[in-house]
Amino acid sequence: MIIDSNKLSIAKKQIGSLQKQIVYDTRDYPISYIVSKFSQGSYFIPTYQRNKVWKTHQKERFIESLLLGYPIPLIFLSEQSDGRLEIVDGVQRITTLSDFLNMKITLNNLDKLDSLKGFTFDDLPISEQRKLEDKSLRIIVLGSNTELTTRIDLFNRLNTSAEKANDSEIRSGVLSENKFQLFIEELSQSDRFSKMVKMSEKKNIRKESSELVSRFFAYSNNYKNFKHSVREFITNYIVLVGSSWSEKRKNKLQRQFDNTFNFAERYFREGFLQNNRSQTPRVRFEALMVGINLALQKEPSLTVTIENTDKLLESKDFISLTTSDASNSRPKVISRIEYVRDYLLESGKIND
Repeated sequence: MIIDSNKLSIAKKQIGSLQKQIVYDTRDYPISYIVSKFSQGSYFIPTYQRNKVWKTHQKERFIESLLLGYPIPLIFLSEQSDGRLEIVDGVQRITTLSDFLNMKITLNNLDKLDSLKGFTFDDLPISEQRKLEDKSLRIIVLGSNTELTTRIDLFNRLNTSAEKANDSEIRSGVLSENKFQLFIEELSQSDRFSKMVKMSEKKNIRKESSELVSRFFAYSNNYKNFKHSVREFITNYIVLVGSSWSEKRKNKLQRQFDNTFNFAERYFREGFLQNNRSQTPRVRFEALMVGINLALQKEPSLTVTIENTDKLLESKDFISLTTSDASNSRPKVISRIEYVRDYLLESGKIND
């Protein structure tokens, strides 16, 4: 590839348009101070990180690293309007420090300091207790005026745990006051949704149900504006709808949800959303539930037969459009939901 002046100009403009001004400052706090502020509630854990807990050995390795004087990665906090600091990255480190200093951790399986087996914090030599309490950790504090979309992206990039926070977990934390987001989470935990949509316990804990409901509304009402990033598309849609939330909007979306699930319960056989592992893949859910919703928006009195929907699920085109490797490219997303929509509308004409 030849990098000419035109490409350089395009690249420069893109970098400039996407760069965000992030206000932050750097602070060095002793461990004793960090633990004290955490105990007082001045630092809090966002909801999207509460399911992530280090195993015992991970906690012991972290404590051992501190005792050995190893450098520790930066901790990221974010200022909130009430003066508290949200822990963006460093939840496990801070909670481990709090537990250790409060004698909730006993060292049993250290890699190097095996002489400390059975020790709690109080059992350490006084000099080591003081060194640990006085050791400073570097903190990056993001300003409260950091743009929302930028913060969401930062949360995703800065999460350094073995298992990153996924998009739904991040939205649940960052958009915790967005009424549309709260409505989505309420529907995702409803008996009706749980009865029809099947997923593993792990996926359910990690808010996969919220992700599916979010996609249902975003694609149903805005899919023609989808470009390439599913994360940004859904997040921006939730922010937009939530900013003008009203009882009228809520009732409209509730009707879409109810009508779609009513139709599915009536005209599809039980388990139609599941694959051969008794799970509900995203692409299958999107194609079917969004396709049904789009069809009902065009023809509210649509009727089909179970034989029609059986043929839909067995068709080569549907199977091809909803295989596990189906991409989230704009053409593929549009193709799979419009295929179901058009199939149902045509079936409805035949049955008239």
